[in-house]
Amino acid sequence: MGRRRTRDRHLPARVYLHHGAYWFRPREGGAINLGDDLGVALAKYAGLIDTQWRGRTTGDVIDRYRTEVLPLKRSLYTREYEAVSLGRLKTVFGHMLPDAITAQHCYQYIDGRRRKKDGKPATVAARHEIALLGHVLAKAIRWGVATRNAARGLDFGPRAEKRRQVTMAEVMALREFASERMRVAIDLAVWTGQRRGDLLALRRDQLTDDGIVFRQGKTGAQVLIEWSDDLRAIVDRAKRLSPQIPAEYLVRKPSGQPYTPDGFSAIWQRLMAKHVKAGGARFSFHDLRSVSADGAATPEEARDRLGHTDVATTKRFYLRGMTRAKPRS
Repeated sequence: MGRRRTRDRHLPARVYLHHGAYWFRPREGGAINLGDDLGVALAKYAGLIDTQWRGRTTGDVIDRYRTEVLPLKRSLYTREYEAVSLGRLKTVFGHMLPDAITAQHCYQYIDGRRRKKDGKPATVAARHEIALLGHVLAKAIRWGVATRNAARGLDFGPRAEKRRQVTMAEVMALREFASERMRVAIDLAVWTGQRRGDLLALRRDQLTDDGIVFRQGKTGAQVLIEWSDDLRAIVDRAKRLSPQIPAEYLVRKPSGQPYTPDGFSAIWQRLMAKHVKAGGARFSFHDLRSVSADGAATPEEARDRLGHTDVATTKRFYLRGMTRAKPRS
């Protein structure tokens, strides 16, 4: 029996991350480079392994889900986050038959989940992971190894309250500690309302005569943010960032290359630490989408800017400020 792996446990059998690339090490022959993108790597892996699947346990289903379903997720962040979550689920449920999983098992998982860094309950993360387990078990039913889905229809209690509304005054206070590169990223987030991943991937060829065209990585929706004087000024500042060549990406490192999500997050956390030390309240880069939505004239305008299909989503998660209403005429 081979040794139990101590790292990369979110990856399929015999797939490893080495120097930024994913490698498949078959039992015979040399290692095969699967590339540096997790979704592409898993798709290549699926084509290399035996196509005759003989799944039985939940772990078997998770492995198939990892190779057939996960690569189809649009967002790189979603693929990487769910890959780690699948590893956690496999550790707990992998040895069980899918039909042996009960609602009580799911509740126990939620109640027992703890954050690694401080041991505090990780209830929100656990709920997301059990929701993912529900998707896995739905596939198990489709693939003929399960007849029921214990992760569906669970009582998670009342919905969490809306996050507080971050104000433009807070954003401006944060900008005082930011480099010009981070100021450009912050301003683009506030004026366009787009997600971090879509801003970090923003290229010059997305600038059109009418505005900036975003194809959202999470949903695939296309959004045109029309030009305003302020937005043009922000883009002009981005173009002036060094180096001028290459300058394909508007939000770019001093090398001209785009930021990785982890690298950008580390810079943001250092910036936020300075803001908090000066007396400010902590908030996330994602909260800037709410700042953008709050500045819209109507909920419908906020919906269109953020790329939602339903205004209810915009109201529930992003319009966190006071509701304005006209008196009876």
